[in-house]
Amino acid sequence: MSHLKERTEKNCLNCGTTVIGRYCQHCGQENVVVKESIWHLLMHFIEDLTHFDGKLWKTLKLLLFKPASLTKHYMDGKRATYLHPIRMYLFVSAVFFLVIFTGAPKNLSEASALDKHKADSSAVVSKTANLKRLKLDSINEENKDFHFRIGSDTFNYKTLAQYEAAQNKLPVSKRANWLESKLAKQQIYLTQKYKDDKLEIGKALVEQFKHYFSRILYISLPVFAFFLWMLYRRSKAHYFVDHLIFSIHIYCAFFIILFVVTVLDDVYEWIFNKSFTLLDVSVAFILLFYLYKSLRNHFRQSRKKTILKFIILNVLTMVLMGLLMFIFFLLSLFNI
Repeated sequence: MSHLKERTEKNCLNCGTTVIGRYCQHCGQENVVVKESIWHLLMHFIEDLTHFDGKLWKTLKLLLFKPASLTKHYMDGKRATYLHPIRMYLFVSAVFFLVIFTGAPKNLSEASALDKHKADSSAVVSKTANLKRLKLDSINEENKDFHFRIGSDTFNYKTLAQYEAAQNKLPVSKRANWLESKLAKQQIYLTQKYKDDKLEIGKALVEQFKHYFSRILYISLPVFAFFLWMLYRRSKAHYFVDHLIFSIHIYCAFFIILFVVTVLDDVYEWIFNKSFTLLDVSVAFILLFYLYKSLRNHFRQSRKKTILKFIILNVLTMVLMGLLMFIFFLLSLFNI
């Protein structure tokens, strides 16, 4: 409830209904004076964003410390006390990606380490280039017309015209297929765009992939729910939407746990100038244990069945994430 003065008039300014009390019984708008100070405007925004009345904190407490309980409450109809799953997912994921993908060096030591990495990378690139030149000379001695095959030989074309001319000279059976041709042409384009600076190409690729990473998780969420539906399809008490709500809560919990771990790791690194190795190693076990407890508490099957389905679910999810990451890696490659 805001601290604005209640209007003496009883007509709702939003829908016109005669108001009984402070709130309109038809649309729910608070019947208060319309003139607001900057402070009231800011507080209203914070309340809308975080439900400062306690809804956010009650939701997070139940979500993190009682796995699957929030889903059960939602399915039982206890919804006014907690954040709506979709709203929570959008808010939590936005904060998560904002924090996780801040790529600036945190301190001078990190910056110097980055400079050292650049120097080492340049040396590696130089050595690789020398090896490529040696290999290219060997190939050219054997076949004057053959210069490039994706995955087996060495790239030696500066323009698309050179590549296409060389391909036309080859027998049809030896020409690059559609994907190989696309990759070769993109490599020529990137070499020209970044002046053959492989480190800059790598940085651009990573930055582009970051923009796509949130889409990977958005796409994987309903597929993850589908995996759950397949594993628990004999249960008549759970519909697909139930699995989707459960999946949203799992994803939100993972985002929050990873967010907390990232913040703690950054603070530890800032204080001690080194990474919190134990925390980094243990976070995977924390996430897996949380998922297992959620499955066990929500579906209430035996420990053996839960462990078996837990393993199958993780294998399917890893395959899914690997496929999505490969697809979006290619999209990143062709969009930098």
